Amino acid sequence: MNGNPAYHALALLASTLLLLPFPVAIFAGWVPPRLGDRSTALPYAWAALFLYALVPLNALPRMMNAPATVVMWCTGAGPLFSLAAVACLMRSYRCARRATSSRTES
Repeated sequence: MNGNPAYHALALLASTLLLLPFPVAIFAGWVPPRLGDRSTALPYAWAALFLYALVPLNALPRMMNAPATVVMWCTGAGPLFSLAAVACLMRSYRCARRATSSRTES
């Protein structure tokens, strides 16, 4: 059930290199030009962190050869992190619409 730990380690490394720099940069103060202001960018960063959390949540128990129940519980917790990411993206969308409507009104 757990598979080869090397594959999980590679997936963890790749996701860390691809998913983690974006939210860290936003939390450090950088805002991508297309996102507008910081209030729109912060929920994006949280969503990326929630999506990144899925990777260690699924990879680490398998790498440590945890019992099947632990792997099942960690995998089952994944949709909660996905829902949290969706909620953050919806909040970012609302912030972006609010910022756009306030710019057009003035």
